[in-house]
Amino acid sequence: MSKKILAVIPARSGSQSIKNKNLIKINKKTLINIAVTKAIKSNLFSKVLVSTDSEIYAKEARNAGADILELRPKNLSDGKTTLAIVLKDLLLKLISNGEYYENIISLQPTSPFLSIKSLEKSVKLFFDKNASGVATISKINDFHPLTAQKIDKKGRISFLTKPKKIKELFPRQNRPNSYKFTGGLYLRKSKNILNYKDDGWALGKKSYGVIVPHKEAIDINYPEDLHMLNYYK
Repeated sequence: MSKKILAVIPARSGSQSIKNKNLIKINKKTLINIAVTKAIKSNLFSKVLVSTDSEIYAKEARNAGADILELRPKNLSDGKTTLAIVLKDLLLKLISNGEYYENIISLQPTSPFLSIKSLEKSVKLFFDKNASGVATISKINDFHPLTAQKIDKKGRISFLTKPKKIKELFPRQNRPNSYKFTGGLYLRKSKNILNYKDDGWALGKKSYGVIVPHKEAIDINYPEDLHMLNYYK
């Protein structure tokens, strides 16, 4: 049976930067709870499933209303495995159980300020454009990729990507707007994931970006990011 969109919230327990970061609380709710509640409340998805290697995380997810297929195996929980590989394993197991979802969205719990409005915009864009993939992106303001430098073994620096013309860089106003993935949301056709061979973001050849404001782009990965939770909550 084919269904529209499967929502997957990846929540690995072995973070090296912040211990049990997916259990961090904002206004007394964990990041897992916030992500699950948001996905369910949006009413956009056929199923909301949390992928985790932790029984503690799984209990938190179930209490928030999410499904758990099974605990993620250790070989997919080492921090080196790409999310696309995890999603591929999940889709194949669901297919073996007789469940097929045409599309799959991953919602990162460490992006707690991503809004339901942005979810709605992403899903609408995906179907309106018959897209292969949609991701949330945010404008880069602190530096421009064209100015990025690399350093060799002797300590000498040079442009990471050499601009064709120096006037692309100066004055600053000449630089084109640039954007980065927020990681908060990736919506893809399931076939992109099922055909994935460790070759990028699996967004396909017809992918689009939804620009989100700075607050929604916040990704809690390092201890120094925690102050933003108090600032924005």
